Amino acid sequence: MRTLTVIVVGAGIAGLSTALALAADGHEVIVLDTIKEFTEVGAGIRVPPNSCKLLTEWGVDLGLIKKEVSRGNRFVSWKDKVLCEIPFSDDEFGAPYHFIHRTDLVEAMRKAAEKYAKNITQNTPLGLGTISIFTNSRVIEYDFDGPGVRTSGGEWYTGDLVVAADGIRSLARDEIIRAHHHPPNPLVDTGDVAYRILVPASPLLQDPDLTIRKLVTEPWATHWMGPEGHAVGYPLRGGELYNIIIDVTHRTDRGKSVGEAEWSKRADNRELVERFKDGWCPIVRRLCGMTGEYVKWKLAELERPLECWVHPGGKVTLLGDSAHPMMPYLAQGAAQVMEDAAALRAAIFSRLGLSGYSLELSESLEFSISSALSIYQSSRASRTAYITRNTQVLQEWLHLYDGPAQEERDRLMSLRNDERNPVFWASEVRRDWLFGWDARKIGQCQVGDGGKHVGGDIGGKGGKIPELPLFPPPESSVYPGRDLRGRLGIVS
Repeated sequence: MRTLTVIVVGAGIAGLSTALALAADGHEVIVLDTIKEFTEVGAGIRVPPNSCKLLTEWGVDLGLIKKEVSRGNRFVSWKDKVLCEIPFSDDEFGAPYHFIHRTDLVEAMRKAAEKYAKNITQNTPLGLGTISIFTNSRVIEYDFDGPGVRTSGGEWYTGDLVVAADGIRSLARDEIIRAHHHPPNPLVDTGDVAYRILVPASPLLQDPDLTIRKLVTEPWATHWMGPEGHAVGYPLRGGELYNIIIDVTHRTDRGKSVGEAEWSKRADNRELVERFKDGWCPIVRRLCGMTGEYVKWKLAELERPLECWVHPGGKVTLLGDSAHPMMPYLAQGAAQVMEDAAALRAAIFSRLGLSGYSLELSESLEFSISSALSIYQSSRASRTAYITRNTQVLQEWLHLYDGPAQEERDRLMSLRNDERNPVFWASEVRRDWLFGWDARKIGQCQVGDGGKHVGGDIGGKGGKIPELPLFPPPESSVYPGRDLRGRLGIVS
């Protein structure tokens, strides 16, 4: 196999996933990031089967991480009435569903990358490649023809391929859009802000209320839904911590607003205590009052799904949040990033792998890389766009006021394995398509673990995407002026 030198911009989950996936096929990977060092930041992250199996293949030792195996998703009203439970099986999709601290996951991925840093065997069939990670290296310029990148320190890094895994505020994205002569596709406000909170689990475990103790001892992802906001909670690190995610609309947020250029900030818990004091069940009020400091983020997404991820020169591509930022309401952001990396690896192998390829002319290599990137984009674009659309639909259902639409939602949520249920995972068809997907298989019909057909990529046989869940009535929306149906191209 002809191996490549690949420059990866970003050392987050997207960048590390890309490095691990490509180095496994012998490629030389150089990773650049602005961070000065890897530090303990972030909160919980959900690792579903579709990404768990990829981490295992890449040599990420999840066995060394304190984690929980999810029992499933539970949806509860803001008055604490259980409306819907979707249990998960440990082995239904070939891998478990984990709750992990983001820092622990990144550290495990970094350690997996270390073995490639020490490897000296290159350019051998199926041999290991190398991974070099350079921190304090902020990329300020792309050379799309080289290809290469320049850092703020003046260093140029060149290679055969550049992967912009540089997140939601990607430097490369707008340049790729302009190069295709497409209209601007700016980041837009979703209408929500998110709070990420970590608290010690011991006070919950010592509570006399068994229901509260079970939040830790029985690891479900519990979603409390109410007017213009919802909360999600699940245990971490073997029950040492409890992770809380709270999402509320801007107009009901009691804290200082997050500016357009300010994506996160520190705050104390007074704004949350005030926000949820009226009408919300005691459990949610207690969770809001258990911490004094946390991170607050503005949730943003692209105005519309990105049409092109690859620069027309065929040597630079987007990956992860730079291509498809999405709201966290399906807990698939990191999983889709990892699927991107797996698909990129498979696409490159399909063009440069053990298929008789021989390098005779420089343009032959360039053509093969460009062709691989086209395959990569076609295998990923419709899947990530569909998942993003589902986060938008679920956002509407989660934040309804009490009334006819909420009553209908609650009724639909009681339907078991029914595609009318607005909870994405409550439909076996949608759940199988989500968790049973194998991003390593491109251009072919897919049969997931357990023998269930889960579709393929665009143009592949059996690549049908499930129908979107039902929409709530437009008049019930808590986001004035937003025509979600029109935005998604749905004719009422």
